[in-house]
Formats: sequence, structure tokens, C-alpha cells
Amino acid sequence: MDLVYNAGMSANERKDLHMKQAASYIRYFQDTRDKIYDKDIQNSTDEMIRALRDLRDLQYWFDSGEYELDRFYDKYLPFLNMIFENYLKLESSWNFEELKKVKEKLIKTIGQVIDVIQQIMKILPMDEMSDASAEIKAKQAKEELDRKYSRLENL
Repeated sequence: MDLVYNAGMSANERKDLHMKQAASYIRYFQDTRDKIYDKDIQNSTDEMIRALRDLRDLQYWFDSGEYELDRFYDKYLPFLNMIFENYLKLESSWNFEELKKVKEKLIKTIGQVIDVIQQIMKILPMDEMSDASAEIKAKQAKEELDRKYSRLENL
């Protein structure tokens, strides 16, 4: 998976990119999961794939969180991808000591990625609610000013 530079993209282009990245990573992790023998890692990977699907579905409905999604797809998931690749190589080499270390690191990293997904899922709707709240407050302030100045004009 290649890192993507997202500067200068429109909001729709960025959203489309994030949706494609989500689909690509979901496919990758499903394929990788099928190659892994360890049940603990398979179960952790299944949990992460479910969280990725939930994130993908949520980001379809909200247009916010670009910075967090950029970092997630361009930094966190490529790092996790690298750990999975190293684990797969070790699993086929039968180097049990190193495999145990990488397994622990992989399970810990998967848990951290799930935590990041949950944080982003909280942020996505909050950004839009904040925008809506700010818009309502601005509208109320404008209406108040209009009322105030219309009273002054009527004097």
C-alpha cells in the first residue's frame, strides 16, 4: 500500500479516496487473516476488520475528520501492514522465539488500531455537530442583531 499525499484535494475527492483506502485495507486484512495460523491473531484481526467496516460505513455519512482519516490511512495502517508482513514471514520460518515477540507486538498494535478507529468514530459526527451548532449560534446572533437594529430604525 502506498502512502498518499492528500493536500490540494477537494472534500469529495478526499472522501472518495478514504472510502477506497478503507475498502483496500479491509480486503488486505481479510486476505492476510486467511494466511495466519495463530487463532489469537485471527480473532484480533477479525475484530479490527469489523471496526474498519464500521468506520468505513460512518465516514460514508459524515464529511468531517479529514485530518484524522489522512493520518489513519497514510500512517497507522501502513505501519500495521508492515507488522503483518513481518509476522507472516516469521510464521513460515518457524523461528518460535522471534515469532512470539512479533505476535505480542502485532496483537498490541491491532488493539491500538481498534482504539484509534473508535476515537475517529467519535470525532466524525462531533465535527459536524460542532459545525451545525456554530451555524445555529451565528444565525441566532444575526437575528438578535437584526431585531436590535430594526428597533433602532423604528425610533
